[in-house]
Amino acid sequence: MCRIVDDASSLRVVMRAVARAARVVADPRARARRRIAARRAARDDGDAARRFVAPNESATAKIARALARVAREGDVICLRGAVGAGKSAFARAFVRAATLDASRDVPSPTYLVQQRYDVDDDDDATRGGKSVHHYDLYRLRDEAEIEAMVDLRESAARAVSVVEWSERLGRLTPETRLEVRVRAIERGEDAEGEVVDGSDEAGDETEEEEEEDDDEEEVDAAYVDVAARSIRFVGFGGDWADRIARVSPK
Repeated sequence: MCRIVDDASSLRVVMRAVARAARVVADPRARARRRIAARRAARDDGDAARRFVAPNESATAKIARALARVAREGDVICLRGAVGAGKSAFARAFVRAATLDASRDVPSPTYLVQQRYDVDDDDDATRGGKSVHHYDLYRLRDEAEIEAMVDLRESAARAVSVVEWSERLGRLTPETRLEVRVRAIERGEDAEGEVVDGSDEAGDETEEEEEEDDDEEEVDAAYVDVAARSIRFVGFGGDWADRIARVSPK
């Protein structure tokens, strides 16, 4: 005969017993989930990390140029961040610095998927110029499409590969890489990191550039994004820990 539990104390005892049994059954799975989460967290943290705060686009360019000085052909640099985070501005400054051409036109490769900037001049190569292959994976839907459109192995053999929307690489993500995680700092946020001063570059425009600006359509200041940026370097494998430490955006 089944006894009806009609007192609150006995009911609590039964409920505790059921909860213990459930934990015993679920525990191996829970431990496995915790181990997987720990491994993912370790991958996200990389081998070394460093964070900068860029108050304006000039400071972002300084950080990109400083990275270009320690980059080498064969590196894979993965740019991560939401739409409008500042990845393209960072990539543009990096390409110009790496190829030793401060006036180089660096359009976003969103529709072409990739743009190649090869250093063919022996003098530029002697002075430290590096070829850069710039990718934007925003329009590609999956790893199969990326494999069909992009040959990162070929780029890695002869250039610095700069990859925007690198989150889409999935299993194609190289184990040895530098991730550059860019995001806008929200108003009122107490952002941590090394603040980079970009104010000394405010007046660097040439007269010709100033004349071109005068001919451009006036932009409503209300629509100009002036938010500071958090730029975090996370290194995976190779000697990225050492090189991240040597980045000096002065």
